Amino acid sequence: MTPKPALIMIVFAQILGVGLSQAQSANVIGSWRVEITFGNGDGRSLRFEARESGKGSFLLLDPRLKVWGPARPSEAKWTQGDEGSVMFSGTVEFPLGNVGRDAGTLVLKGKFGTEGTITGTATFFPLDQDPKDPKARPSKSGSFKAIRVAGG
Repeated sequence: MTPKPALIMIVFAQILGVGLSQAQSANVIGSWRVEITFGNGDGRSLRFEARESGKGSFLLLDPRLKVWGPARPSEAKWTQGDEGSVMFSGTVEFPLGNVGRDAGTLVLKGKFGTEGTITGTATFFPLDQDPKDPKARPSKSGSFKAIRVAGG
């Protein structure tokens, strides 16, 4: 093979390989560990299970739940947009102290990064507000990082 066709084959293989790796990493379906940091310094951890057709579930990971018993998954949904954007949303109840619960709708909007991660903004709305309403105001906002869980 002359140098020019060999170079063309190498470039073609690299382009094809990059396309395949990007398509593979942009697959939302699977299990994700999500770390949230709200603006007030409050941190939360949860697992998001993304299933087919935009369905999924949130499972709160909080040692304080031992007082209440094991956490139960809550229904969630996800959508994937252009240029690697993704959104997860659903109802969650965060523990407050030893007896209280802060129930609301969690909305995570982010983009795929490298190495199977998604990063972006986190907003938490009281149950009496619709996050899709432009007048809705979140009670908390911050950032999140989701890491794909191996085998998930």
